[in-house]
Amino acid sequence: MVLKNQKNKIFIGVALPYVNGDIHVGHLAGYLIPADIFARYARLKGYEVLMVSGADCHGTPITVTADERGISPEEIVNEYFPKLIDLTKFYNLSFDIFTSTRTSIHKKLSQEIFINLLKNGYIFKEKSYQYFSEKEKKFLPDRYVEGECSFCHSEKQRGDQCESCGRVLNPGELLNPISKLTKSPVILKETEHYFLDYSKLQPEIENFVRNSSHWRPWVYSETISFLKEGLKPRAITRDLDWGIELPYEMIPQDMLIENIENKRFYVWFEAVIGYLSASVEWAEKNNSSWEDFWLNENARHYYFTGKDNLIFHTIFWPGQLIGQRKKYNLPYFPSIQNWLLLEGKKFSKSRGVHLDSMEIGKKYGIDNVRFYIFSIIPENKDSNFIWKEFIETINNELVSNIGNLIHRILVFAKRKKEEIKNFPYDPSKEIQDQISAVFDKVSQDLEYCHFTETFKDILEYVKFGNQYLEKNKPWQNDKNSISSLVDALNIVYSLRTLLWPIIPKKMDELSQMLGLEKIASLVGENRFQFQKIQIDKINFNNIYPLFERINL
Repeated sequence: MVLKNQKNKIFIGVALPYVNGDIHVGHLAGYLIPADIFARYARLKGYEVLMVSGADCHGTPITVTADERGISPEEIVNEYFPKLIDLTKFYNLSFDIFTSTRTSIHKKLSQEIFINLLKNGYIFKEKSYQYFSEKEKKFLPDRYVEGECSFCHSEKQRGDQCESCGRVLNPGELLNPISKLTKSPVILKETEHYFLDYSKLQPEIENFVRNSSHWRPWVYSETISFLKEGLKPRAITRDLDWGIELPYEMIPQDMLIENIENKRFYVWFEAVIGYLSASVEWAEKNNSSWEDFWLNENARHYYFTGKDNLIFHTIFWPGQLIGQRKKYNLPYFPSIQNWLLLEGKKFSKSRGVHLDSMEIGKKYGIDNVRFYIFSIIPENKDSNFIWKEFIETINNELVSNIGNLIHRILVFAKRKKEEIKNFPYDPSKEIQDQISAVFDKVSQDLEYCHFTETFKDILEYVKFGNQYLEKNKPWQNDKNSISSLVDALNIVYSLRTLLWPIIPKKMDELSQMLGLEKIASLVGENRFQFQKIQIDKINFNNIYPLFERINL
């Protein structure tokens, strides 16, 4: 169902990538490009959209990289954060704000959320066991530890989560654990931490989830399965020196834990708060209201992330919000993607399975990459980036079908531009019906992030356009050629809007060819629907093929 009130607001939270290395195409397919396609569509529908993200600067992958290179985590962040900003601009990702978890706003909000949960009775302190390296004489973050998963027995799994079976692992559930840096055995040693008591929050979280049956079936099913096992308290602090400090001056004396000055928030608890802190930062910079998106019952929240973060967005983050008792909006639709593989292999730079996003974009064109990624978004199952299919998709679908259709129509229309402009003709009912139908279908699909169906919708419409051209032959000099050309121009005009969320740069070029302004959205006005082309405003400029064939 498509929302009828076009003034409704949509918040889009895009996963915060670690700033410890370059972004590969798996990140593009997992959350960046799907989020941008949806955001551009939503803006054209007339929604007021706030799309936020930023760099996760406190994850232990950053400290691991820093230790391996013998430099500080701050230096790693300073090296890679500008590259991340450059990537978002390079791929035309339309963020309203792209920030980081190193801001004072984020620190303040993380500490406030902790204090609220503590005051509301959802946090307790307890001594527990954490991995400790006797060789290094220190507690190790979970990502510094690897071993065998005690559930599925996959090897080389990290201390907090098994990537093979998706299990969240507690200390002690890893068999034969060793330090990733020294390869020496690690032991469990007692330490004191704060725990978020999810067992208290389970009834409300479960009620929220069971009222979210519009989620993708596999996302809903996996979340329900996790809830059926029963939620347990989770530690939200770690013995670290890199991260956000605990606000111990605001904590009651009887709730202080041992060695609190050397504790930091566990990144899983703090990073998701980046969605809220980015919104507050955006509001302050733009003299706007973040509350309109977070405390407004007419606003809907969409999240884009990979399947390794599923329960963090369907259970843990909603629990943190519920525990605030401020009636924050909960995730309406978590658009969670499966893995993108590279020629059947999981991305791993250390194993040589890597495809840098900047490099492929510079070599083959950003809109070619965006289009192919759109065609293989792994929304319901793992998908594959296959070089042969990449070439075939661009050459066959984008060049031969879409590009050739647009180019042929524009060439014919330019030849007869005077006759067209002097011909008072509305598009035929057949064309109006087809265009209205494709916009309705794509809207229905994109409202719930059905990218696979949207891709099929657009290809079917292009097929109709090519068939219409062959059937009506507007290049012939008969009485129907001009009316057929006007119909064909309406097909091009509609494709310009349909494809803009996916390949915006090329559709801006198309606007230039037609002598029109670039596509723009307006809050409250639905521009993602049938709109008759205004022939008198068309001013054919240099016509050239929008897309070119590529070869490996």
